[in-house]
Amino acid sequence: MTVAETILNIIDENNLTQQAFAKKINVNQSQVSDWTSGKSKPSFDAIKDICLAFNLSADYIIGLKNFKTNQMKYNISNRRYTGSKLKIKDWIKDLITENCPNAKSFCDIFAGTAIITDEMLNQYDSFVLNDLLYSNEIIYKAFYKNENFDINKLYNFLVKYQNLNKDELPDNYVSKNFGDKYFELGDAKAIGYIRQDIEENKNYLNEREYCILIASLLYSFDRCANTVGHYEAYFKNKKITRSFKFELIKPYDTISLNKTFEIYRKDANELAPEIKSDIVYIDPPYSSRQYSRFYHVLENITKWEKPELFGTALKPAPENMSEYCSSSAKKAFKDLISKLNCKYIVVSYNNTYNSKSKSSENKMKLEDIVEILSEKGITKKYEMPFKAFNAGKTNIENHKELLFITEVGKFAENKKDVTRSPFFYVGDKSKLMPQLLKVFPKNIDTYFEPFCGGGSSFLNVIANNYVLNDIDSYMIKLHNLLKDNAMTSDMFFLILNNIEDHYGLSASHKQDIIPLEFKKQYPKTYFAKFNKESYAKMRSDFNKDKNNMELLYVLLIYGFNRMLRFNSKGDFNLPVGNVDLNQNVIDALKDYFNFAKNNNLQFSSLDFREFINKQNFKANDFIYLDPPYLISSSEYNKLWTEKDEIDLLNILDDLNNKGVRFAISNLLFTKDRENTMFINWAKKYKIFDISSNYINYHDNSNKTTNKEVLVTNYD
Repeated sequence: MTVAETILNIIDENNLTQQAFAKKINVNQSQVSDWTSGKSKPSFDAIKDICLAFNLSADYIIGLKNFKTNQMKYNISNRRYTGSKLKIKDWIKDLITENCPNAKSFCDIFAGTAIITDEMLNQYDSFVLNDLLYSNEIIYKAFYKNENFDINKLYNFLVKYQNLNKDELPDNYVSKNFGDKYFELGDAKAIGYIRQDIEENKNYLNEREYCILIASLLYSFDRCANTVGHYEAYFKNKKITRSFKFELIKPYDTISLNKTFEIYRKDANELAPEIKSDIVYIDPPYSSRQYSRFYHVLENITKWEKPELFGTALKPAPENMSEYCSSSAKKAFKDLISKLNCKYIVVSYNNTYNSKSKSSENKMKLEDIVEILSEKGITKKYEMPFKAFNAGKTNIENHKELLFITEVGKFAENKKDVTRSPFFYVGDKSKLMPQLLKVFPKNIDTYFEPFCGGGSSFLNVIANNYVLNDIDSYMIKLHNLLKDNAMTSDMFFLILNNIEDHYGLSASHKQDIIPLEFKKQYPKTYFAKFNKESYAKMRSDFNKDKNNMELLYVLLIYGFNRMLRFNSKGDFNLPVGNVDLNQNVIDALKDYFNFAKNNNLQFSSLDFREFINKQNFKANDFIYLDPPYLISSSEYNKLWTEKDEIDLLNILDDLNNKGVRFAISNLLFTKDRENTMFINWAKKYKIFDISSNYINYHDNSNKTTNKEVLVTNYD
């Protein structure tokens, strides 16, 4: 039957005229005539009125597909919640997707609003959601439980609850406790009536339907609650208007989604050893504010045990108190991480340390998180400036949301564990970083590096800030070039592509244009032979315009041993090398851009003495020094003198006296030379052997007779 035929049946079965039918549902007779003639169709509200007036189930009126879709109002993100990641969900999703390949399962172990899980639905096959709050457990089951629900049954409740006469409802637990406080009195009566009615109809509902109705109630009254978004307190001197309207949430058809969902309400540390998931996302409480106390009204109405309430805020007795809101947070976090069995650990946190309100201050320091995660695997840190929620008491400046991503050791052992500098600079420490990082401190506020070179050291260190320097002004200009292009990296790659095409350079990262015959003729040097003339033209063009840093970068990549070398006239004079812009360079550039986007980098080009003396070192700062080696014969070290060495060692002694942590790399001896000065000086500190194997400009043999060390002044 059509809608028109259905309405005519209702009129006939009840022995009504069209005029009487119109009066019963409070519409004009002309509207009913239009419906029965097929000229128009009744609105969604009119359909509900017909169902209510004649005590019909919602499925009696046919063609309800659009009705159902449009009447389901709330998505999972449509509620107010402290610490919600709604505004940064895309940033988190992109970082997880980029850094956690080959994952099929996702665990949200402090799920909260479950917004991050919701954002990941199309990414993975199975999900685990967990939270300590009863209300959150009900919400997860409502949206995600792998169980069918009867939409028509739910709409019968919707029609019933939307047509309550609030003034005629009797007082109940909600109105007596929360009326004219958290809610307008009539709204509070309706909320209490609905919750009791859901409970009384529990046997008529399956678990999913029961949870959907309760979740719908929670989402509906959250829209009209007389609060700032949590239930720590209510506004006392504010006129509360009646505005509550029951609406249904939009639950997922999880059967059609073909995803599996496990839902828990457990302490995260107890749950951790029980779950297996490729990715575990951790968004713990940051401050001393307990979520079970913040959302006590939601918890109370969800459980519906009607406990005695205390205090001005009308809270029940405390329950579900989290260790992460106490001084035990670090201990609890370490225990949690140790129990996880996963490929990737992703941790959200922020840098809220100093505020007017002590309860808003972080319970864990960022260096604690880094230290604990680094013991589990390779850890990267990302940050985003973010305006924090402010209820008026909290003074939060320079607020940043942070994301730590750890690739768990046993799954990462065969993968790249070090970020390589895109400069491939002489003296590069990338191969030594695994050894150095074991000795570097884990809790670093600001990382200082007076001889940063190509940057392979700082690119692998986790810190809150990076203050970097090199006396080579062109090297620093290149660093600033990449830093400035980090947010527009696509444009930078386009510029590189244009330079390659303009000069006719080989570029093996996109295609192999060198003829096979040419490769056979020059089997070991075909890159150099092929690019020689193009490189010479490019070098000449740069020397006419030394402000073209993009051109200098390409010269560096295609140059011999990828060195920065200028003659006495200031012209770049390095010959072409047997290399080109390959995929390794592209990958290294992407890593650099990603690092620069998410970290605070400051560059300068000063003499090391001036650079160190101008710094104001603080607790938890760290300075790493990789100076030219006095007894090395490489091109890079020729300008380093004994006076430079003496000055540097004296400066380090002074830093030690001031309590500044440092580490310095150096060469104690080669097969024919010894740095006696450094050997004697280092005896005052801790010395760590470093297994190095360098190749330099003049001598391509392995340096097995060299003795390189790292010296530190801390345990």
